[in-house]
Amino acid sequence: MPELAPLPRLGSLEREVMEVLWDAGAAMTTRAVLERLTSGLAYTTVATVLGNLVRKGMAERVTAGRTWAYRHGPSRSEYCGGLMAETFSATPDRAASFLHFVERMSPEDVDLLRSLLDDVPDDDARAPRR
Repeated sequence: MPELAPLPRLGSLEREVMEVLWDAGAAMTTRAVLERLTSGLAYTTVATVLGNLVRKGMAERVTAGRTWAYRHGPSRSEYCGGLMAETFSATPDRAASFLHFVERMSPEDVDLLRSLLDDVPDDDARAPRR
């Protein structure tokens, strides 16, 4: 299996902005992102955070008339799934880590995991995603 570049870790402001981009469904200007945030940030702060997210590969900058707009790069589920895969690959005792993870899940999530695992092909054709 090829080794993938680690996913960027997000600070609290970056995470807050990413939540807005993930929920938007379309590219947004800095002003539009600012209007959806509840933390009372300055326009320049939001612009800086968006620039940092572009640099980290978490967002893409696109033209929108005479200004820039931003959209998410990886989806929320791709990002979270990638973080989980990185976490599990970092331990020498994956079985214990998986067990502790599953023990913290709700019964509904355990049932969901079981049903998803039943749908996974048994061959090695699965390719890592990110």
